[in-house]
Amino acid sequence: MSSENNLDKDLKKKASKETLIEILTKEIDANLNNDQFGVESLAKVVGMSRSSLHRKIKRNFGISTSQFIREHRLKKALKILGDEDITASETAFRVGFSSPTYFNTCFHKYYGFTPGEAKSRNGHNNDHPIRSENAAGSINYTQKKLAWTVFLASTLLIITFYFYVSDANQNEVIFNNEQAIDEKSIVVLPIKNWTGTADLEYISDGMTDAIISRLTKIDAIDKVIPFTSALKYKQTDKTIQEIAAESGVAHLLQGNLQISGSQIKINLQLIHGRSNVHLWSEEYTKEWNSDEIFIMQAEVVEAIAKNMMATISEYELADIQRAPTRSKQAYSYFLQAEFQRNKANAESYKNAIELYGKSIEIDPDFVEAYTSEARVWSFGGLVWGIFDQRVAWQNAKLLLEKALEIDPDNRAVEEELYSGYFYYDWNFRLVEQYYQKMINDFFYDDTPSINADYAIKTGRYLESISAMNELILINPAFGPAFCFKAEALMLLGRSDDALDLLESTNSLYSDNWFYLRESAKLFFYLGEYENSKIQLEKIQSQFSDYPPILMWLNATFAQMDGDSKNKDKYLAQLFEEYNNGSSGSPAWFIAMYYSSLKDYEKAFTWLQKSYERHEVEMTWLREEPLLAPIRGDLRYKELYRKVGFTGIGLPIKTS
Repeated sequence: MSSENNLDKDLKKKASKETLIEILTKEIDANLNNDQFGVESLAKVVGMSRSSLHRKIKRNFGISTSQFIREHRLKKALKILGDEDITASETAFRVGFSSPTYFNTCFHKYYGFTPGEAKSRNGHNNDHPIRSENAAGSINYTQKKLAWTVFLASTLLIITFYFYVSDANQNEVIFNNEQAIDEKSIVVLPIKNWTGTADLEYISDGMTDAIISRLTKIDAIDKVIPFTSALKYKQTDKTIQEIAAESGVAHLLQGNLQISGSQIKINLQLIHGRSNVHLWSEEYTKEWNSDEIFIMQAEVVEAIAKNMMATISEYELADIQRAPTRSKQAYSYFLQAEFQRNKANAESYKNAIELYGKSIEIDPDFVEAYTSEARVWSFGGLVWGIFDQRVAWQNAKLLLEKALEIDPDNRAVEEELYSGYFYYDWNFRLVEQYYQKMINDFFYDDTPSINADYAIKTGRYLESISAMNELILINPAFGPAFCFKAEALMLLGRSDDALDLLESTNSLYSDNWFYLRESAKLFFYLGEYENSKIQLEKIQSQFSDYPPILMWLNATFAQMDGDSKNKDKYLAQLFEEYNNGSSGSPAWFIAMYYSSLKDYEKAFTWLQKSYERHEVEMTWLREEPLLAPIRGDLRYKELYRKVGFTGIGLPIKTS
């Protein structure tokens, strides 16, 4: 009976796959000669998001959406070449290729022979009919052509080897241009500041970020490493090959920036990661004003896409060429603010807020400035405890709502707003609706609050793991994704897998404060106390900010070690933070301290205080491992209800 059920499932799956092929190919055929019909268009006509369509095609056929479209067009091209007396160039346009050269490259790579040879095979090439000689020792035309092809290919291979394979490490990688171009993934290394003035570092960083942001708008490029992850390579002694392997990309862009008078100049080069082969280089010089700078950024991105053979649709091109502001001064303040924000500490956050404010004052329609300032406020009011959480959310919310008025379809703004509804408002009903939308339409964000943290805190561990797997594919350099995944594995009862994941990634993110903070907590829950202490020491030696979560860990370890003096000191720090009305959820972490001692009466006292202060860490109430023994207590159940978990039908965990 079981085998019959499995057979039935296989047949249904096969039927579903065939139906999907029919739907997609029908739409591609209807737009066959439209070179602007790409992934975005196909997703729209079949009523799916680009990411959902990509996942479905990848799962069923093992290829990307753009590759699916391209291969279908190539199959149509082969049939046309076989059935009609038509040139390869005409065929290219008939099947939606705007460039005959690119068509020939794709065709040859897919079939192993050129479009011209395809006509010869079918007897349609009137200029070069297939001839054969019967006399002994004679060679027919096709054989001659094959011999010349082999000769030329061998010569090219020797030349390539001679010029590009220069040391022992590269002997294993003989560069194949078609293979490199087909792998449409890239990391833009931080552009070096060659102005001679350290204070202008914000301009080179801003240029790097702008190029990355525009590259992400091109659907034909499968992976672009975000700026926050690329920053780790600002000061690195790693080789091009090592960075490419670590980032999971085929290409790297590197360059430098210089300023002379009112002119800004950047030199860029595109490199193939595995072979370290130089693919393209260019120098750009523009006047330092907002219009020309944005034109330069768009030109750079278009050139990169061209050299990666990534087609840009008309819609994408318009988005790439859009200037976020027309004010040179507003943009300058914005770049300075971004530079401060990326330092991620209390002092730099305050500097960033002031600079964003100046930028917005000059250009009240500058959406990116509103969004970035909102992120500073929102993030600073959470567990890191930099700003008063009520003030933080009030300011962030106003900024985000204003940004949505200007740009109602901005998904980054929307994600940030709903993150605030979750952490600060505890509006589970509203956030749940947004979460369900995100499940079917994955949105990448480098602070994945909803599809990672909200999913875990509401018990959707497998969904969180799935989202983190997708995020890691997009950006394998994003350390916090591994922490979220390890957390979900731990809560699933797969502690060994969680520990293995942390240990395998630990050395890669020893300078990332988010990874260190989360891994310190996870190692503690997993009983790996020495590892937790090591992470705690790294945080305190590298970062000046000292939030309540670190005070809690210090107090707990001092208690475990019998160090009553330091235990009292760290507890006093927590009490002081609470008495001062500080953010960072001090009442919550005092409750966690007493929970670790199994003093649940005091734990409930401080949980109630945390609820009354509306501390953001109360969103952990359902999943917090230290509270597992008291989930049956009526006081816990009442808090559970008041925080809002029952509003979306989530029962209290029993284990």
